[in-house]
Amino acid sequence: MNEPRQKGSGRQRRPRVPESLRKRTARACMPCRQHKQKCNGGVPCARCQQYSRTCFEGPPPDMSTDKDRHMKRIIRHFLGDISFDAGSLEEVADNLENSHQDEEKDEISESYSLDPLSTNTMHYSGEFSYWNFSKMIQRRLQSLGNVPDNEDEPDRSFRATGLQSSSSCISSAMMYFPPRNIAEFLTDTFLEFAQTNYYYFDETTFRQKLEYYYTNKQPLTIHDAGWVCTLLMTLAVGTQFAYMQTKPAHGTPVSENIPDDHVGLELYRFSCRLIPDLITIASVETVQAFLLLGIYTLPIDTSGLAYTYYGLAIKMAVQNGMHRRFYRRNADITTVELRNRLWWSAYSLECRISILHGRPVSVSSAETDADMPVDIPSITSSRVSNLPNFTAVIFLTSRLSEACNTIKSLRRCPRNHQSGYLDKLTTIRSRLRAWWSSLPSQTHCRDLNPDGPLFRCNVHLELNYTTATIYMGRPFIFSHQSGEESPSSTRSDPMTDLRVDSLNAAIRAIELCQLLQNSGGLARVSYTEFNACRAALLALIAHGLNEATDAISTSLTQGMSLIRQMCVGLESARSEVAVIEALERARQRLNSRSQTENTVTEASGYDQFRQWARLWRSEPVTSTPDLELQTDTTVPSFDGFFSSFPNELNAFAAIPGSEENLSLGSNWMDELQIPDDPLNLDSAM
Repeated sequence: MNEPRQKGSGRQRRPRVPESLRKRTARACMPCRQHKQKCNGGVPCARCQQYSRTCFEGPPPDMSTDKDRHMKRIIRHFLGDISFDAGSLEEVADNLENSHQDEEKDEISESYSLDPLSTNTMHYSGEFSYWNFSKMIQRRLQSLGNVPDNEDEPDRSFRATGLQSSSSCISSAMMYFPPRNIAEFLTDTFLEFAQTNYYYFDETTFRQKLEYYYTNKQPLTIHDAGWVCTLLMTLAVGTQFAYMQTKPAHGTPVSENIPDDHVGLELYRFSCRLIPDLITIASVETVQAFLLLGIYTLPIDTSGLAYTYYGLAIKMAVQNGMHRRFYRRNADITTVELRNRLWWSAYSLECRISILHGRPVSVSSAETDADMPVDIPSITSSRVSNLPNFTAVIFLTSRLSEACNTIKSLRRCPRNHQSGYLDKLTTIRSRLRAWWSSLPSQTHCRDLNPDGPLFRCNVHLELNYTTATIYMGRPFIFSHQSGEESPSSTRSDPMTDLRVDSLNAAIRAIELCQLLQNSGGLARVSYTEFNACRAALLALIAHGLNEATDAISTSLTQGMSLIRQMCVGLESARSEVAVIEALERARQRLNSRSQTENTVTEASGYDQFRQWARLWRSEPVTSTPDLELQTDTTVPSFDGFFSSFPNELNAFAAIPGSEENLSLGSNWMDELQIPDDPLNLDSAM
C-alpha cells in the first residue's frame, strides 16, 4: 500500500527545512526583498549564491522615494537583476543606445527610399511598394551568398517620355516673354503682393533662369518646361497685382476692364499647353509651376481649378518624395531646404482650401514627416525674409485641420460623447490663442505698422487667424435662441465661448480689411482678403439673426462696402457678393418685421385699426431703410458659387443634440426665390 503518490493527485507537503536555515536576518538583501524571499543575511546571501545573482544591500525602504523604487522595478522587469551602480548603468545605457541606432538605420533603409534621377528629380518608393519588397529580397539573397545579376535589374529612372508628342509647344515659349524690363517689373510685383506668407521659388535661382532664357539662343526642350512655366506664371500673377503699384485718386473705382488681365490670360493659356510635359517630367520645378497655376486661378475658381492645380502640385511632390524626411548622406543642404519649403507651401495651401471649401485633403498629416523650413545663409532674398510668417501659417493650418476633424467627430458622435469633443475643441482654441500671443510683434507676424516691410504679410496672417477662429465657432451660432438663458450643463460654456470668439473674430476681420484699404488698398485678386471678408460677413449675418446689435450692423455695413470693391471685374466673386447681399437684405427685412410687430402689440386698438386700414388700401407701411445695394444691374453668373454655397451655409447649423437645430432642406434655394434681377429683392420678399 506504500505506492508513491501520483504527481498532481493532491497537495504536496513542503520538505522540512533544517533549523539552521530557518533563521532570518534583521534586514534582507535587495534581490531577496524584490523576489519576496527569505534571506539569511550576509553578502552574498545563500539564496543569491543559489540563483547566481548579484547580492547587495540597498538603502532602507524609508530612505528610498517611491519614484526611485518604482523606477527600479520597471528596469528590473525589462532588464533583469542588474546592478544600479553608476558604472553598470552607464554601460547598459550605452548598449541600449547603440542597438537602438542600429535598429533605426535598418528600419529607415527598409521603410522608404529616395534615389536621385537628376539634379532636380528624385524617385520615391513607399514603405509597402513592390520595389522596396524586391530590394528586401535582393538583400536577403546577398546575405545568403547569391548576388543577383545587375544587368537583370530594371531601370528605376523610367519616365513615360515616349507618350509625349514630338511637336512640343515648348519651342514657341519665347514668343510669350515680355520685354526684359517688363519682366523685372512683374517679378517685383509678384514678390511684393502675391507671395506674402508662402514660398514658391528661390529668388536668386529665379532671376538666374530669367537671365538665361533671355540670353539663350539654343532651342528649348521638354526639360525646360518646368522653369518656363514657372517664369510665365509668375509674370501672369504679376499682371493681376500690377495695378497695386499705382495709387488711384481717392474715390475712383477700379475699372472692370483692365488690360493687364488679357496679358495674364494669354500667359496662362500658353502655360496650360505645357501641363502634359510637366506631368511627364515630374521634377521639383513642376511643383513650382503647378503652385503658380493654382495661385493664378485661386480668385477665379477656388474650389475647382485652383484645388485641382494644388492637387497636382501635391502629386508631383509625392512622386519626388518631398513629403518625407531626406536622409541621404552628403545631401546639399540648400536643395533639401528648397524641397521642404516647396512641400510645406503646397501642403498648407491645398489643406486650407480643402477644409474651407469642403474638399478632401490629398495627404494627411500622418503621412508626411518632412522637416520644417529653417533659415540657412545660402537662401537669400532682396526683401525681408518671411520665414517666421511662413512657419506660422504652417502651424495655423495644422491647428485648423485638427479643429476640422474634431468638429466632424462632434457632429457624428452620440449626444453623451459631445462634451469630450467640445472640451477638445475648446483646448485647441485656447492653445491657438496662447500661440498667437507668443508670436513676435516687431517686423514679423503681429506687427501691423503700415510702414513696416511685411505689413501686408502680417495682416494676411492675422486674417488667416481670424478665419480659423470663425470656422471653429460658427457651428454653434444657432445652438441657442437670443434672449434665452443658457442651460447649466457643462457643455454649454464651451459652445458659448466659441460662439463669442467667432463674433469677435468676424468684427476683427472687417477691421483688418479696412486697415488694408486705408494703407495701400485692398487687392481685388487676393484670395486671403476676399475669403476673410466673406467669412466674416456670413458669420455676422448669422449672429445678427440671434441678436442685431449696433456693433454687428456697423461691421456689416463696413464689410459690404469693402467686399464690393474686391469683387470688381471678377464674375465668380461678384456672384458670391450678390448672395451675401441677398442674405443681408432678408435679415434686415426680418428684423424690420419684428420691430413692426412689437410696435403693433404695444399700440392702442385704434392705432392698430388705422395701420390695418392702410394695408387694406395698399398704402405702404413705413419700415426701416434697407441696406443700399450696388447700382450695377448686370445679372451675375451664380454657377460657380451655388454648387458649394449650401454646404457653406449648412456649416452654420447647430451640432446635433444641442438646444436647437437648424437644418436646411435640399430645396432651400427654391424657397429663397431669387428674382431674375438679383439686386431687385423686393419681388422676392
